[in-house]
Amino acid sequence: MNNNWITTAEAVTIISKHSHHQVSPKHVQVLVNRGKIGTRYLNGETKLLKRSDVESTRVAVGIGNGQHRDGAGTS
Repeated sequence: MNNNWITTAEAVTIISKHSHHQVSPKHVQVLVNRGKIGTRYLNGETKLLKRSDVESTRVAVGIGNGQHRDGAGTS
């Protein structure tokens, strides 16, 4: 796998670390759906996320960890 593309699980770890709180995989999908993180499919099945987009993503405290139903604050 190319180093420029990562799994959702890796993205959760990176975004949580950079945001200083746990972010859920569901919230990462919200960010993908909103166009904040680019995607690519490997063999038409495995979804990979663009590492540079993930590395630059920060999620505000209280958002992205299941406490809010709607928020997707990033900076």
